[in-house]
Amino acid sequence: MFVKKMGAGLLLATVLAVSAQGATVSFMVIETGIREEIPTADSSRLWEYALLDVFFDTGHIVCNAPIVRVAEKPGKNLPDEARSPLNEALEGGAEFFVVAVLEYQNPPQSGTADLRPRNISLRLFKTAPYRFLYSQEYAAPDLRAAGMDEINNAMNVARTLAAHLRD
Repeated sequence: MFVKKMGAGLLLATVLAVSAQGATVSFMVIETGIREEIPTADSSRLWEYALLDVFFDTGHIVCNAPIVRVAEKPGKNLPDEARSPLNEALEGGAEFFVVAVLEYQNPPQSGTADLRPRNISLRLFKTAPYRFLYSQEYAAPDLRAAGMDEINNAMNVARTLAAHLRD
């Protein structure tokens, strides 16, 4: 009898510990500097997948909004284009919202295989109560100088951002 109660208690404690660890995080990638007729850049998808993978692998529940393209880098911490996805994330129960702004320059006439962002800006928000938590900017040439490929750079940047959920 004691063993059954102890086993049930351990199971409950394990479930509570795992559920207390992970937060729900919603992501949005914004591309700038790319003409409308060019499809979504492969690099933008790579950054989106890296963010989703790292946060999922660290025990968080993840979701994302579609990639959005704007003409120039948003001047606000929370761009106007991100307001509706933020509200949807809040309604869906997300506790955090991440906006990744990828700035491109001089895109090719067609195709996106060689298109790489020149700057990456990551912004972390708490959804309820709404507040800005953290922002970091990376110059792509500095990331490339680290000697890693783009996916490893993106995952390292995502790990740095994930650490700020505990702040």
